[in-house]
Amino acid sequence: MKTLIKRQADQFDTIENMKKYAIIGSKNPFFSRYIARHNLKNNLESIKKISKFIFNHVYFEKDKSNNQIIRYGTRALRDGFGNCVDYSVLLSEFLLNLGVRHSFKMVATEKNDPKNFNHIFVMLDDYDLPIDLVIGQDQQGKESYKDKRTMYLFKQVPYYTQSKFKVL
Repeated sequence: MKTLIKRQADQFDTIENMKKYAIIGSKNPFFSRYIARHNLKNNLESIKKISKFIFNHVYFEKDKSNNQIIRYGTRALRDGFGNCVDYSVLLSEFLLNLGVRHSFKMVATEKNDPKNFNHIFVMLDDYDLPIDLVIGQDQQGKESYKDKRTMYLFKQVPYYTQSKFKVL
């Protein structure tokens, strides 16, 4: 399922709803089954495995319209694509099942427009580490080969201003 927040929604509208969708989506039995099947725990090694799984199964793609849409994690996995919001919700659904404390971090990446919060990723609160699975992917959607992507764990895009929203 994907949900239209509202027409002409911005990142502030989105981040207010992301926690709700992550909590609802985390109740899908897919997550607890996946965690049990792969013997995952509340530790960095398991978080790396989950991040790699997400990175290998969901490719970056901007929403096709000017409308901000949130996809539940299982929808992003089925579709095979999502944007930074979808990556963050999907990762959060796994982290909620593992009991990992985390936040959504919303940032402005344009130096000349520090009030334009245009990107969201997950922060692991206990480790003070970012997980931004969009880094290393073509942001313009022009890359013809999906296998050219590179996963950079625990790195984040340069930003000029930030806002943090606690999930768990």
